[in-house]
Amino acid sequence: MSVRIALLNQKGGVGKTSISVNLAYGLALEGGDTLLIDLDPQAHASMIYCDGNPASTINEIFERRDADMGSLVQTAIVDGKPSEPPLWIVPSNIRLAVTAERMITEHYRERRLHTHLQEVKNRYEYILMDCPPNLGVLAVNAIYTADIIMIPITYSRYSLDGTADLLESIALIRDGDFASWLILRNAFDARNRATNAYIENELASVEGHLMETVIRRSEAINQAQIRRLPVVAYDRKSRATRDFEKLTREVQGYVV
Repeated sequence: MSVRIALLNQKGGVGKTSISVNLAYGLALEGGDTLLIDLDPQAHASMIYCDGNPASTINEIFERRDADMGSLVQTAIVDGKPSEPPLWIVPSNIRLAVTAERMITEHYRERRLHTHLQEVKNRYEYILMDCPPNLGVLAVNAIYTADIIMIPITYSRYSLDGTADLLESIALIRDGDFASWLILRNAFDARNRATNAYIENELASVEGHLMETVIRRSEAINQAQIRRLPVVAYDRKSRATRDFEKLTREVQGYVV
Protein backbone atom coordinates (compact mmCIF):
# COMPACT_ATOMS: atom_id res chain seq x y z
CA MET A 1 0.00 0.00 0.00
CA SER A 2 1.40 3.39 -0.96
CA VAL A 3 1.02 6.92 0.36
CA ARG A 4 0.17 9.46 -2.34
CA ILE A 5 1.56 12.98 -1.94
CA ALA A 6 0.44 15.83 -4.20
CA LEU A 7 2.74 18.84 -4.44
CA LEU A 8 0.47 21.69 -5.34
CA ASN A 9 0.22 25.46 -5.51
CA GLN A 10 -1.71 27.36 -8.15
CA LYS A 11 1.00 30.02 -8.05
CA GLY A 12 4.06 29.29 -10.16
CA GLY A 13 7.66 29.89 -9.13
CA VAL A 14 7.39 28.46 -5.61
CA GLY A 15 9.78 25.55 -6.22
CA LYS A 16 7.18 22.82 -6.50
CA THR A 17 9.05 20.77 -9.10
CA SER A 18 12.40 21.20 -7.37
CA ILE A 19 10.87 19.88 -4.17
CA SER A 20 9.18 16.99 -6.00
CA VAL A 21 12.39 15.94 -7.74
CA ASN A 22 14.57 16.12 -4.64
CA LEU A 23 12.07 14.65 -2.18
CA ALA A 24 11.44 11.69 -4.51
CA TYR A 25 15.16 10.98 -4.73
CA GLY A 26 15.56 11.38 -0.97
CA LEU A 27 12.78 8.89 -0.24
CA ALA A 28 14.35 6.45 -2.69
CA LEU A 29 17.74 6.89 -1.00
CA GLU A 30 16.11 5.90 2.28
CA GLY A 31 15.00 2.64 0.72
CA GLY A 32 11.40 3.51 -0.09
CA ASP A 33 10.12 2.34 -3.47
CA THR A 34 9.18 5.71 -4.95
CA LEU A 35 7.25 6.74 -8.05
CA LEU A 36 7.20 10.36 -9.27
CA ILE A 37 4.30 11.30 -11.56
CA ASP A 38 4.80 14.42 -13.65
CA LEU A 39 1.37 16.05 -14.04
CA ASP A 40 2.74 19.37 -15.30
CA PRO A 41 2.66 19.96 -19.08
CA GLN A 42 5.87 21.98 -18.66
CA ALA A 43 7.46 18.59 -17.86
CA HIS A 44 10.34 19.98 -15.80
CA ALA A 45 10.51 16.88 -13.58
CA SER A 46 10.69 14.76 -16.72
CA MET A 47 13.55 16.90 -18.01
CA ILE A 48 15.51 16.01 -14.88
CA TYR A 49 14.82 12.27 -14.83
CA CYS A 50 14.23 11.25 -18.46
CA ASP A 51 16.84 10.75 -21.15
CA GLY A 52 15.49 12.31 -24.33
CA ASN A 53 11.85 12.52 -25.36
CA PRO A 54 9.87 9.72 -23.65
CA ALA A 55 7.71 7.61 -25.94
CA SER A 56 4.98 7.06 -23.32
CA THR A 57 3.68 9.70 -20.93
CA ILE A 58 0.95 10.28 -18.35
CA ASN A 59 -1.15 11.67 -21.22
CA GLU A 60 -2.26 8.15 -22.06
CA ILE A 61 -4.39 7.60 -18.96
CA PHE A 62 -6.27 10.82 -19.68
CA GLU A 63 -6.67 10.03 -23.37
CA ARG A 64 -7.69 6.36 -23.03
CA ARG A 65 -9.64 4.76 -20.19
CA ASP A 66 -8.10 1.39 -21.05
CA ALA A 67 -4.49 2.64 -20.79
CA ASP A 68 -2.08 0.50 -18.77
CA MET A 69 -0.59 2.63 -15.99
CA GLY A 70 2.18 0.15 -15.30
CA SER A 71 3.47 0.38 -18.87
CA LEU A 72 4.00 4.15 -18.48
CA VAL A 73 6.41 3.79 -15.57
CA GLN A 74 10.07 4.33 -16.47
CA THR A 75 13.27 4.03 -14.48
CA ALA A 76 14.55 7.52 -13.66
CA ILE A 77 17.85 8.47 -15.24
CA VAL A 78 20.43 10.18 -13.01
CA ASP A 79 23.71 11.39 -14.50
CA GLY A 80 23.12 9.37 -17.65
CA LYS A 81 22.47 6.07 -15.87
CA PRO A 82 19.48 4.29 -14.33
CA SER A 83 18.94 5.74 -10.89
CA GLU A 84 20.70 4.13 -7.94
CA PRO A 85 18.83 3.96 -5.63
CA PRO A 86 15.94 2.78 -7.81
CA LEU A 87 13.51 5.59 -8.57
CA TRP A 88 10.67 5.52 -11.09
CA ILE A 89 8.87 8.24 -13.04
CA VAL A 90 5.79 8.58 -15.22
CA PRO A 91 6.81 11.46 -17.50
CA SER A 92 4.84 14.26 -19.10
CA ASN A 93 5.11 16.54 -22.12
CA ILE A 94 3.47 19.67 -23.50
CA ARG A 95 0.69 17.63 -25.16
CA LEU A 96 -0.77 17.10 -21.69
CA ALA A 97 -2.11 20.67 -21.75
CA VAL A 98 -4.23 19.88 -24.83
CA THR A 99 -5.36 16.58 -23.34
CA ALA A 100 -6.49 18.36 -20.17
CA GLU A 101 -8.56 20.81 -22.21
CA ARG A 102 -10.32 17.96 -23.97
CA MET A 103 -11.24 16.32 -20.67
CA ILE A 104 -13.31 19.23 -19.38
CA THR A 105 -16.61 17.80 -20.64
CA GLU A 106 -15.96 14.18 -19.62
CA HIS A 107 -17.83 12.48 -16.79
CA TYR A 108 -15.81 11.50 -13.68
CA ARG A 109 -12.80 13.32 -15.12
CA GLU A 110 -11.49 14.05 -11.60
CA ARG A 111 -11.18 10.31 -10.86
CA ARG A 112 -9.11 9.21 -13.84
CA LEU A 113 -5.73 9.27 -12.07
CA HIS A 114 -7.17 7.68 -8.92
CA THR A 115 -8.63 4.81 -10.94
CA HIS A 116 -5.37 4.08 -12.75
CA LEU A 117 -3.27 4.31 -9.60
CA GLN A 118 -5.15 1.30 -8.27
CA GLU A 119 -3.20 -0.73 -10.83
CA VAL A 120 0.19 0.12 -9.31
CA LYS A 121 -0.49 1.21 -5.73
CA ASN A 122 0.99 -1.94 -4.19
CA ARG A 123 4.29 -1.59 -6.04
CA TYR A 124 5.42 1.63 -4.37
CA GLU A 125 5.72 2.95 -0.86
CA TYR A 126 5.54 6.57 -2.01
CA ILE A 127 3.79 8.09 -5.02
CA LEU A 128 4.58 11.79 -5.53
CA MET A 129 2.57 13.94 -7.95
CA ASP A 130 4.13 17.12 -9.31
CA CYS A 131 1.11 19.27 -10.22
CA PRO A 132 0.79 22.19 -12.66
CA PRO A 133 0.52 25.75 -11.26
CA ASN A 134 -3.26 25.97 -11.56
CA LEU A 135 -6.43 24.31 -10.33
CA GLY A 136 -7.38 22.70 -13.61
CA VAL A 137 -8.40 19.10 -14.22
CA LEU A 138 -4.87 17.71 -13.70
CA ALA A 139 -4.47 19.26 -10.26
CA VAL A 140 -8.02 18.20 -9.37
CA ASN A 141 -7.10 14.60 -10.22
CA ALA A 142 -4.13 14.80 -7.84
CA ILE A 143 -6.21 16.35 -5.07
CA TYR A 144 -8.89 13.69 -5.46
CA THR A 145 -6.45 10.80 -4.96
CA ALA A 146 -3.91 12.32 -2.53
CA ASP A 147 -3.37 11.11 1.01
CA ILE A 148 -1.27 14.21 1.75
CA ILE A 149 -1.27 17.56 -0.04
CA MET A 150 1.95 19.53 0.31
CA ILE A 151 1.74 23.23 -0.53
CA PRO A 152 5.13 24.89 -1.12
CA ILE A 153 5.35 28.63 -0.57
CA THR A 154 8.21 31.11 -0.78
CA TYR A 155 9.07 34.06 1.40
CA SER A 156 7.35 36.65 -0.77
CA ARG A 157 4.12 38.58 -0.35
CA TYR A 158 2.41 37.10 -3.37
CA SER A 159 3.26 33.46 -2.67
CA LEU A 160 0.45 33.40 -0.08
CA ASP A 161 -2.17 34.81 -2.42
CA GLY A 162 -4.82 32.26 -3.22
CA THR A 163 -3.91 29.84 -0.42
CA ALA A 164 -7.32 30.25 1.24
CA ASP A 165 -9.04 29.65 -2.10
CA LEU A 166 -6.87 26.59 -2.65
CA LEU A 167 -7.89 25.13 0.70
CA GLU A 168 -11.55 25.78 -0.08
CA SER A 169 -11.12 23.99 -3.40
CA ILE A 170 -9.47 21.04 -1.67
CA ALA A 171 -12.40 20.76 0.75
CA LEU A 172 -14.87 20.93 -2.14
CA ILE A 173 -13.08 18.27 -4.19
CA ARG A 174 -12.71 16.00 -1.18
CA ASP A 175 -16.33 16.58 -0.17
CA GLY A 176 -15.66 17.99 3.28
CA ASP A 177 -12.83 18.59 5.71
CA PHE A 178 -9.45 17.31 4.57
CA ALA A 179 -6.91 17.76 7.34
CA SER A 180 -3.86 16.17 5.68
CA TRP A 181 -2.49 19.30 4.05
CA LEU A 182 0.90 20.76 4.86
CA ILE A 183 2.65 24.02 4.04
CA LEU A 184 6.35 23.81 3.19
CA ARG A 185 8.37 27.01 3.38
CA ASN A 186 10.87 27.24 0.53
CA ALA A 187 13.65 29.59 -0.67
CA PHE A 188 14.29 31.01 2.81
CA ASP A 189 16.96 33.74 2.92
CA ALA A 190 17.97 34.79 6.45
CA ARG A 191 19.09 38.22 5.22
CA ASN A 192 15.50 39.28 4.43
CA ARG A 193 14.49 39.74 8.03
CA ALA A 194 11.52 42.08 7.59
CA THR A 195 9.96 39.99 4.82
CA ASN A 196 10.57 36.77 6.73
CA ALA A 197 8.90 38.19 9.81
CA TYR A 198 5.90 39.31 7.75
CA ILE A 199 5.46 35.86 6.16
CA GLU A 200 5.80 34.04 9.49
CA ASN A 201 3.17 36.33 10.99
CA GLU A 202 0.82 35.62 8.08
CA LEU A 203 1.33 31.88 8.59
CA ALA A 204 0.51 31.96 12.30
CA SER A 205 -3.13 31.05 11.63
CA VAL A 206 -2.09 27.73 10.01
CA GLU A 207 0.70 26.91 12.44
CA GLY A 208 -0.61 23.37 12.96
CA HIS A 209 -0.11 22.65 9.25
CA LEU A 210 3.40 24.10 8.90
CA MET A 211 6.13 21.61 8.22
CA GLU A 212 9.14 21.87 10.50
CA THR A 213 11.58 21.75 7.60
CA VAL A 214 12.41 25.02 5.86
CA ILE A 215 14.25 24.78 2.53
CA ARG A 216 16.88 27.50 2.31
CA ARG A 217 17.71 29.37 -0.88
CA SER A 218 20.78 27.77 -2.37
CA GLU A 219 22.84 28.08 -5.53
CA ALA A 220 23.41 24.31 -5.36
CA ILE A 221 19.73 23.78 -6.22
CA ASN A 222 20.04 26.01 -9.29
CA GLN A 223 23.22 24.30 -10.45
CA ALA A 224 21.72 20.85 -9.91
CA GLN A 225 18.74 21.79 -12.09
CA ILE A 226 21.05 23.03 -14.84
CA ARG A 227 22.90 19.69 -14.74
CA ARG A 228 19.60 17.75 -14.58
CA LEU A 229 20.44 16.19 -11.22
CA PRO A 230 18.87 15.92 -7.77
CA VAL A 231 20.88 18.19 -5.49
CA VAL A 232 22.32 15.35 -3.39
CA ALA A 233 23.84 13.87 -6.57
CA TYR A 234 25.26 17.27 -7.49
CA ASP A 235 26.72 18.22 -4.09
CA ARG A 236 26.27 15.82 -1.21
CA LYS A 237 27.73 18.31 1.30
CA SER A 238 25.60 21.34 0.35
CA ARG A 239 23.15 22.91 2.77
CA ALA A 240 20.41 22.17 0.24
CA THR A 241 21.22 18.48 0.56
CA ARG A 242 20.94 18.77 4.34
CA ASP A 243 17.59 20.53 4.01
CA PHE A 244 16.17 17.85 1.74
CA GLU A 245 17.49 15.11 4.00
CA LYS A 246 15.57 16.75 6.84
CA LEU A 247 12.47 17.04 4.65
CA THR A 248 12.72 13.35 3.73
CA ARG A 249 12.86 12.32 7.38
CA GLU A 250 9.92 14.56 8.20
CA VAL A 251 7.78 13.07 5.43
CA GLN A 252 8.69 9.58 6.58
CA GLY A 253 7.46 10.56 10.03
CA TYR A 254 4.10 11.65 8.65
CA VAL A 255 3.46 8.33 6.95
CA VAL A 256 4.75 5.85 9.53
